[in-house]
Amino acid sequence: MKNLNLFILLFLIAAGLACSENTENLVAAPDDDDDKDPIEEISYANNVQPIFNNSCTGCHGASGAVRLTSFAALMGSTGNNYGNNVVVPGDADASGLVDKIEPNPEHGSRMPIGGALTTTEIQTIRVWINEGAKNN
Repeated sequence: MKNLNLFILLFLIAAGLACSENTENLVAAPDDDDDKDPIEEISYANNVQPIFNNSCTGCHGASGAVRLTSFAALMGSTGNNYGNNVVVPGDADASGLVDKIEPNPEHGSRMPIGGALTTTEIQTIRVWINEGAKNN
């Protein structure tokens, strides 16, 4: 019985050492690939305006405080509650537009009414604003 216990103990130690050596191989090595293309800049025309066209311009069209039918209309929109333009280039967190499309807006209801943009759509708008809200 003493030999059996010793055998089991040695087996468990060997198994533990084998597992600890294998886990080192599971850790991913840092990626030093400098040849990767940089992340492409978000395009207003190709990425942002289509979101507005699909989900927003039915209510925020050519009239009202917030107009989302074009870049010029958007950048001229002031909203009613945010005290500045709805888009603050370079600062998505200060942009009323972002507040309204994310959960629990500071003023009023989340937009679009009766639905919500996808996480990807919201992130696209946030990144575009943080990149300077360019007309590209």
